[in-house]
Formats: sequence, C-alpha cells, structure tokens
Amino acid sequence: MPERFDSDDVNRLRTALARIARRLDRQTRRATLTHTELSVLATLECRGPLRAGELAEIEGVNQTMLSRIVGKLAEAGLVERTPDPADARAVLLAVTPAGGDLHRRLRAERTRLLAEHLATLPDTETTRLMAALPALEALATALATTPQEQHR
Repeated sequence: MPERFDSDDVNRLRTALARIARRLDRQTRRATLTHTELSVLATLECRGPLRAGELAEIEGVNQTMLSRIVGKLAEAGLVERTPDPADARAVLLAVTPAGGDLHRRLRAERTRLLAEHLATLPDTETTRLMAALPALEALATALATTPQEQHR
C-alpha cells in the first residue's frame, strides 16, 4: 500500500462503502433477486443487448454461473434471449419491459432510501459527502477492471 495512505483509514473507507451498499441492497431487493442477479439485470438495462461472453466478462462470473443466472431471470420474465442479427449462431441477452421496470423501481427505491438517511445527517456531513462525489466516482472508475465497466 502506498505510504501516503494510512491502512486503517483505507480499511474504514472500504468498510463504510461496503456496508452502505449491502444495507441498501438488503433493504430494497426484498429477496426478489440475488445481488448478482440484480447486477446482471442492471448491466443489461444500462448497456443494452449483450452476448453472454461479454456479459460474463463485465460481471466477472464464469459462463456456467451466468447461464444459471440468466435462466432464472428469463424464467421470471425479466430477461430474454434473441438471435444475434450479426451471427445466427449467437444469442443476445436483453432486459424485457418487466425487467426494465423492476430495475428502475429498485433503483428509485434505493435512491429514496439513501436520501431519507442522508436527510437525518447534519448539513455539514451531507455537504462533505456531496463534495466527495467526484473523488468517489473517480475511484469507482479506477477500480473498473474492464473498459466496459468504466462506462457503467
């Protein structure tokens, strides 16, 4: 770890970000989707139709795991498989209207929930959090492992 960072502070940042994400996730998913299923749905909603290999790379899962996830999402009517017009042997995965609705509803619910909790903090804290947004966004981009992830 670079000397300019105190390992305890870096650990506190990592822990705080993970706790926030987990708690928002738990409070809004309502056991409808796993974290990975929701991530796949969000990627397809934001990126448009993708081939399975491309989606697996973006999500950081193997093809077998992705196949199970897509199968469950397709069975629930949230994702559909369509022939790739550029290659009849390939399949494109896309979000259905129901999948898009669910993704947008969960995203709005998370935003509302986070806003409610932000409103309970003193103004000085929320001002500091909002000022940190560009740095947090830059960190998220720096952590992206693929060019596709950098545009999510």
